[in-house]
Amino acid sequence: MKMLALVPLICALSAGEASATSSNYTNFSSITGLTLNGDAAQAGNVLRLVPSADTKSGTAFLTAPIFLDGTTGFSTAFEFNVTTATDDPTDGFTFLLQNDAGGVNSLGEAGQGLGYVGLTPSVAVVFRGRNPNLIGVITGGVDPAALPTPFQPAGYYSGTEGEFYNQNEFAWIDYDASTKNLSVYLSTSSAKPGTAIMSTTVDIFSTLGSQAYVGFSAGNGGAYGSQDILNWSFTSPVPEPETYAMLLAGLGLVGWQIRRRAATV
Repeated sequence: MKMLALVPLICALSAGEASATSSNYTNFSSITGLTLNGDAAQAGNVLRLVPSADTKSGTAFLTAPIFLDGTTGFSTAFEFNVTTATDDPTDGFTFLLQNDAGGVNSLGEAGQGLGYVGLTPSVAVVFRGRNPNLIGVITGGVDPAALPTPFQPAGYYSGTEGEFYNQNEFAWIDYDASTKNLSVYLSTSSAKPGTAIMSTTVDIFSTLGSQAYVGFSAGNGGAYGSQDILNWSFTSPVPEPETYAMLLAGLGLVGWQIRRRAATV
């Protein structure tokens, strides 16, 4: 009985610790800790999701999945460069969380599929520079053309074709688990803007389950170019200090109860 009283609190503390994930690639001269699939490859110091060639698909994920529960939020930042090698811009890429049956080796469709279409369950933050241009969140591995309103996910941003291509761009994505709000920020400088370019509501835990593989995907079709991630940081924080304080206080209370019972025996 004494040991069983401790189990729920110890498990809760362990679960909180398991939710902490932090990765930082200042460049990709090393790809240790990543799994690359399809046409994704290390190209010098960059992560090339797809090369400049027709009908390509690539994904790259942190090899270890992240733990998810209803309190798991995250922040990520990366610099990217998508080039245009044909008269028309290539389709684009995604920041991707997925729990597909293929696990860390999952790979979606090429071209408009952006390397994520067909992967489910998944949450894709789509950066599509080809007309119709969009930055938005698509769940379930759905082709953007197959949305209820094609190429218009909830809360999406739409701009001009190729506007964030052929130059270095910086992106930040923040997810607040308490509000289920996901926000995307975009800039040509390394200073994070004060206002998000788009925001939407998505329940990542309910969509994906207890874990997810985190990374990127991209696709080329008949219009193509190279699609590179230059650097990347990802953080899924531990519970707030007061959460640990409550857990530790609970452990102390259980210990006191055990000692009190022992003293009265």
